[in-house]
Amino acid sequence: MKLLFLIITLTLVTVSFSQSGSYQFGARSSAMGGASLTLADEYSLFNNIGALGRLDHHSIFAGYQNRYGVTEFQTIAGGAVYRHRLGNVGVGYYKFGDDLFSEQRIHLAIGNQLQMVSLGIGVDVIQYTIESIGTKRAMVIEFGGLAEVTPQLFFGAHILNITQTELDSELEEPLPTVMKAGFSYRPSDELILGVEVERDLDFDEIIKAGVEYMIIKDVFLRTGISTRPLIAAFGIGFHSKRLRLDYSFSNDSKLGNIHEVAVAHQLGK
Repeated sequence: MKLLFLIITLTLVTVSFSQSGSYQFGARSSAMGGASLTLADEYSLFNNIGALGRLDHHSIFAGYQNRYGVTEFQTIAGGAVYRHRLGNVGVGYYKFGDDLFSEQRIHLAIGNQLQMVSLGIGVDVIQYTIESIGTKRAMVIEFGGLAEVTPQLFFGAHILNITQTELDSELEEPLPTVMKAGFSYRPSDELILGVEVERDLDFDEIIKAGVEYMIIKDVFLRTGISTRPLIAAFGIGFHSKRLRLDYSFSNDSKLGNIHEVAVAHQLGK
């Protein structure tokens, strides 16, 4: 009975977060309420591959997220970005859950910048595993873009599972198709204001808004909010020339607190 309860609970949480098709990750993104479509950093590999082409360096990165103080609800993710004049290539790994129930994603993407527009396309292998039941996996395609309308205004868009792939064709278990669009306004080099809308075709839209402010050189404060469920977030970051360290704390109004840490290291251009 306990095993059944845990499986049901894990499934419900995964439906709410991972199976929503939103594999957003990174403490910078989380601290801004998930409003990260227009942020061009290593975690663009998870948040909007359309921004991948704007990176001007090679890097490796990793992060850890714990939801509600429950080890079974932990998420780990990481990857690497290789910069090339023909296009930046990124490879990433994402895992939610434990041996009893897990969702894993292996991700390969390429992005390139053409003047003021950056475009990216990726292929993901998504796998679900439930102990004593088995494993299901499927391949999906995603696409994203980021446009610098003016030096102060950026617009981003992203879609996951363009082909509307099903997890199990016989049972007609669809994987979510999720679309996101948003913009950020940057009145100065120290301030970013971002707003975006996320829509799973099977659910109502989620509104996200966030702020990032550099209080002193290399030190950033962030806050944000998202709906459905209502989540308020805060965070801090330290970004030197080579090293990026970020932390975020958010509160889910229905389930509890979420902590996330992330690190990225620039390897050179």
